[in-house]
Amino acid sequence: MMPVTPRGFKDVLPQEALWRESITRQVQGVLSTWGYAPIETPTLEVLEVLELGGQLNQTPLRLFDSDGALLVLRPDVTLPIARLVASRLKDVGEPLRYRYVQPVFREEESLRGQAREFTQIGVEFIGQSGASADAEVILLMVEALKACGLGEFTLAICTVGVLRDLLDLIVNDNLEMQRWRALVLRACHQNNLLEVNRLAADPRVSDIQSAALKGLLGIHGDGSAIKKCKELMEPLGCAAGLDQLAQTFGIIEKAGAGAFVTVDFSVMSAFDYYTGLVFEAYAPGLGVLLGSGGRYDRMLEAYGVKLAAAGFAFNLERVMMALMEQDIPASSSVLQPPCLSIPVDGSDPGAAFIQAARLIKEGNSVVLMHGGTAGSSQGAGDDER
Repeated sequence: MMPVTPRGFKDVLPQEALWRESITRQVQGVLSTWGYAPIETPTLEVLEVLELGGQLNQTPLRLFDSDGALLVLRPDVTLPIARLVASRLKDVGEPLRYRYVQPVFREEESLRGQAREFTQIGVEFIGQSGASADAEVILLMVEALKACGLGEFTLAICTVGVLRDLLDLIVNDNLEMQRWRALVLRACHQNNLLEVNRLAADPRVSDIQSAALKGLLGIHGDGSAIKKCKELMEPLGCAAGLDQLAQTFGIIEKAGAGAFVTVDFSVMSAFDYYTGLVFEAYAPGLGVLLGSGGRYDRMLEAYGVKLAAAGFAFNLERVMMALMEQDIPASSSVLQPPCLSIPVDGSDPGAAFIQAARLIKEGNSVVLMHGGTAGSSQGAGDDER
């Protein structure tokens, strides 16, 4: 039998691992300077507990433990952190700022050939709401992606409140329309505007409501797009969150990050727990998202704690793909410094370890050459200073 990895999982060889490590270190440094502390959650979570916080639209990998409990490999990190805060940190008075680098796991159909394990780097900002808090999360994602080395990328932002208010108006407690609403949301999640337009033509939807639904998802641009959206939706009473979004965009522009951020009301996350701001990150030449984020003020209520929250996460592997698309390769000379070779003398092997410790203390990297063979490894250098 050939030794193989499971479908959707892969080995990471040293050169790629060094590159991943370098990117992660740079991003962690940025997040740390903004006051975000590291946090880790278990790889396995109780499915029933996660589902309290929101619907798991991404299919998780499931298993039963010896107690018969149905567990899942975490499909994202936001839900586990919400669970952690509600159960262990609910009495902390000040806002909580956490950063993480963790693998997540999602089931994919075999024919799609997609990864079932990837690494999320992200933050959660818990206990603070408002335009400035939203701006902090967006600006932090801009800084994090810049720290990865990306020169070109875009964050598309909007608020889900407008679409949800419009759908509530159309459905209006009509149980027969609930399936229609679910289909619209699914089409929005998939950015399938053709399907949204088809659903908007449903005879149960009034002409003005249909026009609003079609028009909303086509609004994009700079800050003026928010004003255009307001003009379209305010007559229907569906302008929730637009004033705060305008304030947030103003802060972003004043902070000098306006070139990286655009307004796009077709943005809808695949997770249903967002309540206001949502955003997605793209890079030129890459046909998939780098990452996403938003505000999820009601998630922690499901766990018995009323706290506002916002955050983001991006996919490390996709960022690396974007770097390659932009011809920004890893520098092996930076990732792996030259190592000084120290021969181990069979008559006195301890001397080599003493010499290695001295050189390491002086800031060098060393490789012990067992068997008495001298030379250089991964770079030339003199072992005498």
